[in-house]
Amino acid sequence: MSLLLSLSSKLSLRKLALRCQTLRTFSSTTTTNPNLFYRVTCCGEQGDDEETPGVMTQLHMFDPAKEEHIIVGDMPFPEELVGSLLVGSSHGWGVFLWGQRSIRISDFCNPSSFKSKPKFFSPLPRPDLIDCQAELVSGVAMSSFPDEEEEDYLVAVKFTGRMVSIYKPSDTKAALHFILPHNVFDHFESSKLMYSKRDQRFYMVSSGGHHLWSWDGTPDSTEPKFHELRFHNLPQFSHSELQLLDSCHKTQLFVESPSGQRFLVKWYIQSIKALRFNCGGTKRFMVFREEEDMNMCYTEDIGDLCIFLGGNEPFCVKASLFPGLNPNSIYFVGEGHGEGYGVYNIATRTPRSFKPKPTASGQGFMIRLWAPHWLPPFPL
Repeated sequence: MSLLLSLSSKLSLRKLALRCQTLRTFSSTTTTNPNLFYRVTCCGEQGDDEETPGVMTQLHMFDPAKEEHIIVGDMPFPEELVGSLLVGSSHGWGVFLWGQRSIRISDFCNPSSFKSKPKFFSPLPRPDLIDCQAELVSGVAMSSFPDEEEEDYLVAVKFTGRMVSIYKPSDTKAALHFILPHNVFDHFESSKLMYSKRDQRFYMVSSGGHHLWSWDGTPDSTEPKFHELRFHNLPQFSHSELQLLDSCHKTQLFVESPSGQRFLVKWYIQSIKALRFNCGGTKRFMVFREEEDMNMCYTEDIGDLCIFLGGNEPFCVKASLFPGLNPNSIYFVGEGHGEGYGVYNIATRTPRSFKPKPTASGQGFMIRLWAPHWLPPFPL
């Protein structure tokens, strides 16, 4: 663990005011629905995406409220992203592995960027890791919406393995590279990240979902905190149900609602790659509401909320603000386990697939290895 430079210690009053303004804006009718970015195509010769900037691109989106597919374009593919990998997103901004040792942050995959020009921040240094660990990312999170005028927002990147890096994009030399201790490494190797606005901490869930790691990003608190979760009101399973869940790939995620209510979500998938866009591999979600002091209570009712899970930092919205969204539901997009995208009714414990729109013949080719992710609502 090495502290390279001090990061900003507290969020400014100006940022808190901006957050309140953002919440009020999102509550209005002049915002987009949450959208899924699932594909980007280039209108050019095969291979141009890796070699030549400037080729025209189109974003393929899906609006889950209207269940409509949207194509946004055309936009020249930016030179800054040539050869990059989109490994995650937060607040609608993509985090890209770029070059040999850098990270770039851009709003290129957000349709609003096509109205003007995609924004980029200066490259951030990747940690000095052995083998290919710096090439694989399991989760990203940001403390707030990126703003060139704001200097104290933070970006966290969880690399596969023991490394978590915290960046302050306004100062490309300011970074904290934290190495997880050996005794907890196996439990957090492929964890997601979430930033809690309620207590201004980054959180990461262990592979079994029984512990959390958190860090507040301040130079006077470089040691993480480990939290033991206590579970209550657990559901009862038959022997066959337990066997089914034991056979599944399991993902655990921590998510916070706009009001500050937090949930632990456990996602069970049977990997069947032939399903592609069918969400039949999802066997169950289990949702636990935080009652107090890390006491987690199983629930099948999260009220008017929707949870969005994918290559993005998990987030919640109120369904009533976006007509067409199903309350008490989880909208999800699979990641490498044969899943497509769909919606899961928490009360009835049933998933439903959304159908993909095929790419028209001769339209172009897809940029590969860009993680699909949900975009939160944005002002129109």
